[in-house]
Amino acid sequence: MAIIYPAHLKGMTAGALRQVKQQGSTTASGGWHSMDTLYELATETNVYLKPREPLGKYMTALKAATEDAKEMTEALLKNTHAMVEQAKETNKQLNDLNGKMRDGADKLALAIEKFNKVAGNTNFAETAKQAESLVNSLERLAALEASGTLDKVMKAMSK
Repeated sequence: MAIIYPAHLKGMTAGALRQVKQQGSTTASGGWHSMDTLYELATETNVYLKPREPLGKYMTALKAATEDAKEMTEALLKNTHAMVEQAKETNKQLNDLNGKMRDGADKLALAIEKFNKVAGNTNFAETAKQAESLVNSLERLAALEASGTLDKVMKAMSK
């Protein structure tokens, strides 16, 4: 007994018919969809989002790109926070160094002021002569002590 196919199936290969039965559609022999597949395509939009469909591939790529962007944003925020913390620490160190420099400058200014008071004194020349005389006297005393005659001179002066 011969199998009578409907007119719209004439020219379809057995492989194409098998594919229609298994998957609901085929691209072989000019393409064809079962009525169930056509109804599904017309009523349910999630069919277009399946991974093998172009829109599904696009949505999968979009999801992956969104996740990558989120990861990059988190990494960028982490690095930004680290840079801000480093800047705060550097600013604190600069403030400490600035304070130390100001303190050193104040001490130097005080020392210069004291020196200017001494040097600006009208008796500075006489004070310098007296300091020189004192140094010479101390050198002579050190020489006498080194030779051992300082004790003899001290005994002679005390009598």
